[in-house]
Amino acid sequence: MSNCIYCRCELPAVVPKEHVIPQNFGKFKPDLTLTCVCKECNHYFGSKLEWPMLRQSVEGMRRLQFGFKGKMAAFIPTALSPFLAKRISMQARTALRTDDKGIEHTTIIPQVGGRRSKDNAFEWCLEQDLTVEWADKFPKGSEFHIIGGENDANSERLMKKWLSVCPTFQYGGQLERPSTEDGRVMTHVDHQHNPTTIRCLCKFAFNYMALIKGLDFVLSHSFDSLRAFIRYDQGGAESKVFIKQKPIIAQEIIRAERWTDGHILTIEGRSKDRIVEGQVALFNSIPYQIPLCRDYRGELSRGMVRQRPSLQHRRLDGIRIEG
Repeated sequence: MSNCIYCRCELPAVVPKEHVIPQNFGKFKPDLTLTCVCKECNHYFGSKLEWPMLRQSVEGMRRLQFGFKGKMAAFIPTALSPFLAKRISMQARTALRTDDKGIEHTTIIPQVGGRRSKDNAFEWCLEQDLTVEWADKFPKGSEFHIIGGENDANSERLMKKWLSVCPTFQYGGQLERPSTEDGRVMTHVDHQHNPTTIRCLCKFAFNYMALIKGLDFVLSHSFDSLRAFIRYDQGGAESKVFIKQKPIIAQEIIRAERWTDGHILTIEGRSKDRIVEGQVALFNSIPYQIPLCRDYRGELSRGMVRQRPSLQHRRLDGIRIEG
């Protein structure tokens, strides 16, 4: 009889496969899956951790840049500059999505921006959040920009709602198109991890440790605090995940050259200070350092150090993604 590595319940004979990294981030060969996560935990992770990770993280945006089908909702604030010929920088919010061919494109979500004077930055409010209370924050003489939508019907609907919450609004003219030669606008993404995405990153590292070290190792009570954080959101997100200042792959540091666009996961045990640590970099993008345990109570061997790149596009042999 074996136990779930997260809730410790006894596992039945058949359990759903738990993917080390969700298939929305790639289908791997060989398939990296676990059979030591119960059905309840598996479903919980899919809806409560993995889905927000796809929609509220830089990694979720990166998957679209690599041609995965889907869309990125307006949870990540972005700055569009220049949006106007006068090169006014605006913190408008955008949606990223891919079409049926996997081609990425960005659209501005219908929204209204307001500022009290030219010395103030615009405050933006999405169409569904527009209220009289929001409009009343701006005194007479404030400036508003009404933008977004993919067609005239979107613009007309947004204007109609805006007039319903701000009937004293006076139309002052149409905003100009971007002044760049090719009509494109640079998008800057500013993102801060929330506790949910931090828990999901910890789950990736914990899953990989289970794959490499096996059931007995990860069921150690040394990992109970991290287990409770991932499964039950206990203990707080502080000091759970750190951003590394250097790439994970040593050759990239030595040669100052990117070796792969693949996911990279590592697990390492340091017997001297009793620390078990994981590293995760989806699409070899942002490298995260994740202390899995700061006081391991068993024996740590040098042989547990592993590194496995995936989603190979060049040079490194290893796990490949199908699509």
